[in-house]
Amino acid sequence: MALKRLGILNLAAVLVLGGAIVGLTSKAALAQEGSAAVMGERGNIVSGKSDFRQHCAQCHGMDATGDGPVAPALKKKPANLTMLAKNNGGVFPTDEVRNFIDGTKTAEGHGTREMPIWGYAFMHRPGSSGVPESEQAVQNKINRLVEYVKSIQVQ
Repeated sequence: MALKRLGILNLAAVLVLGGAIVGLTSKAALAQEGSAAVMGERGNIVSGKSDFRQHCAQCHGMDATGDGPVAPALKKKPANLTMLAKNNGGVFPTDEVRNFIDGTKTAEGHGTREMPIWGYAFMHRPGSSGVPESEQAVQNKINRLVEYVKSIQVQ
């Protein structure tokens, strides 16, 4: 009887440990899929794809074609981010994309800006420690987003 009970405890320990390993590695696998993952300032794994999913997919959609769940509520349909290079003579508009993300470029002809000015939001949004991100961390995040959007361009 004691041997059977010890076997159940060992099984429970293995299951808990296995679950922890799967949980810890799944975020790393998600972050690495589609763009280079790096260790963030606060010890978390970050990538352009994971940043995109967290900050952009609500409007632009998981596939970046402009059909996110919030898109129908907006006055103007979000851009299809996979067509930027194609619509720009085959050249990805790196500076323009960066400027839209950080807020230095706006589309004045479209009225008020519905897209958040992420440079400002990233800088002033507290991280998990309650401290706003550094200027360098904000620039790194914007650079990851620009590189991710560049990596998903259709040919």
